[in-house]
Amino acid sequence: MRIAFEARAASHSEPRGSLREVARLAHVRLLSDAAVAFSKKGNTLLFGWAFRRSDNRACDELGDDEAREIEARGAEWAVKHLWGNYLLAWKEPAGDVHVLRSPVTGPALFFAEDGACAFSHLEIGKAMGLSLDRLDPAAIDAQLRFPILRGPATGIAMVRELLAGETLMMGSPAVVRQAWSPWSFTVRPPVEASLDELRRHVMSAVGAWSTRFERVQLELSGGLDSSIVAASLARTRATWRAVTLVTRRPDGDERRYAHAVADHADIALLEILLNAAPPDPLAALGEPRVRPGGFGLIDESDIRLCEAAEGYGAGAIFTGVGGDNLFGYIISAAPVVDALRFAGLGAAWRAASDLGRLTNTHMLEAWRFAIRRLLKRPPPWPRDERFLASRHASTVPEHPWFADASAASDGQRAYVGMLMRILPFLDGYDRAFHVPVIAPLLSQPLVEYGLGVPVWQWSAGGHDRSLARKAFAGDLPALVLQRRTKGGLESLFVPAYDRNRAHLRDFLQEGLLAALGIIDCDAIGAATARPAGALDNDYVRILQLVDMERWARSVAGAPTAGGQ
Repeated sequence: MRIAFEARAASHSEPRGSLREVARLAHVRLLSDAAVAFSKKGNTLLFGWAFRRSDNRACDELGDDEAREIEARGAEWAVKHLWGNYLLAWKEPAGDVHVLRSPVTGPALFFAEDGACAFSHLEIGKAMGLSLDRLDPAAIDAQLRFPILRGPATGIAMVRELLAGETLMMGSPAVVRQAWSPWSFTVRPPVEASLDELRRHVMSAVGAWSTRFERVQLELSGGLDSSIVAASLARTRATWRAVTLVTRRPDGDERRYAHAVADHADIALLEILLNAAPPDPLAALGEPRVRPGGFGLIDESDIRLCEAAEGYGAGAIFTGVGGDNLFGYIISAAPVVDALRFAGLGAAWRAASDLGRLTNTHMLEAWRFAIRRLLKRPPPWPRDERFLASRHASTVPEHPWFADASAASDGQRAYVGMLMRILPFLDGYDRAFHVPVIAPLLSQPLVEYGLGVPVWQWSAGGHDRSLARKAFAGDLPALVLQRRTKGGLESLFVPAYDRNRAHLRDFLQEGLLAALGIIDCDAIGAATARPAGALDNDYVRILQLVDMERWARSVAGAPTAGGQ
């Protein structure tokens, strides 16, 4: 969805470059450089994919009564009656124009701090005349110091992201309000989940999404989450197939699990064999981005998945991303604390035993962590100081979901934290620029349901996501239900790091992050003198810094050079 909203004086009314006006609401114009599908009803505009909460049917066009409700009540009505991946714009009676980004998984939208314009892609922002080549060192430092916390600061000066579930009032200055909060659905005390109800909610969400596309390609690893999406798709009328990535070494070869699911669902499975040569960690970015993307070393996977989807004619790529988060894969003492608080000592004892099994530790150790958590609340977000200088060090960046967290229980905060950790990955890879990527397990109705489930119930019995395993026990092969391991890509990462250590060192020490005082060059020099095997997981951290440097250079227009 390539769009922009512009609220400017008449002297700036002419479209720029390839941008053209496709709609208007009062003083705000909708611009695009491509064909964009939307519906207009009265003083409302709807973009993307929306569903009605009443029956989960597609909402391609708002009714007259719905448009009037939105004009009168705005986002309050929309988040209660619609869900999906959509943007909604409307003019209220007073004349102000607002834009809502749908909760949880809404399409990315960025805006200039003066409120004059909002845009979906970096190139579109530049076409609108914005200066988007100035970096924000404090925001970049925060993104590295507080990993995968996606707040409104983008890393580009004077540009912010409208987060999912927020509204933007167009004009000067920009006014942002929170329209949806996870804390509205954290039931106290939480209500025990029904297996049939959980399965029905998942099936309904996947089924709704399957009606929006003529063909669907599912990324199927054979892990529990993507397998549940496959089982749900198998019960729809959708035309779909599955693909699985295969590395040359065993850590990333999950074919036997993927084939078991595909055979069970009676669906075609395409195997994509990745190259044996280590990927280049210093390659230039494939697509310009307003904020940093995902892990650069899996760019080949990204390209191959996109090519496969386009070759199949898929209207969308479905993924199991978010399953760990929705299904409460929490490895901390938070569930023990909540069980004690809401269900008593017996439930807490069982939760501690479950945590011991999950982490391969003694139950008494689980109790020790629970007591420590009761006595001292953990920080709102973990810090990672490795290889960072102190010049731009700060407290936890702002995020609207932190605002009411203190009133929630320990387990509920842990569950919301898990949801927050997956959000950067929804659009973090380039295939999302070419083919819509849909994460059905993060659909708003599913997330709202999950927020009300007792966190200790998700892993009851000491098995991760055991509630989901039981709910889909009749839909999945035993091989997948009994699986306790996850695939890995270390066989790609380690050779790429070791082969390019000297280049990685020079790239960072001579780069923008160093010039801005964000990274500790001496520490990086010492670390890159050693191979990955001697660094524990510090080599992954260095690769993350390299990805940030690649992004920073792409924004600032600085040259980059590949490794060997």
